[in-house]
Amino acid sequence: MREPVNNSIEAFIVKNIDKKPQEEGYTSSEIDRGINEALRFYRSTASFSKGKVFDSCLTKARHLIKPNKKAATRNKKTKQVAA
Repeated sequence: MREPVNNSIEAFIVKNIDKKPQEEGYTSSEIDRGINEALRFYRSTASFSKGKVFDSCLTKARHLIKPNKKAATRNKKTKQVAA
C-alpha cells in the first residue's frame, strides 16, 4: 500500500517512479515498496544536489526492489567452502 502524498513534488516522484519499474517488469507490490522507500528518503533528507531530487529517490527505490546480487554470490561462496 502506498503512502499518501503531501505535495506536488511527492506526487511527481510517485508518478514517475511508478512508470520506470513497470517498464522494467517489476510487480506492483515491489513498485509500491520502492515508492514508499523513495518517499521516506525524500522526507528524511535535508538537502539534495541541485536538480538531483528525483534521481536520488529513483536510485533508492531501485536499490530496495533490485535483487541483491552480492549477497547471493557471497552465500554461494560460503556454501562451497563449507562443503
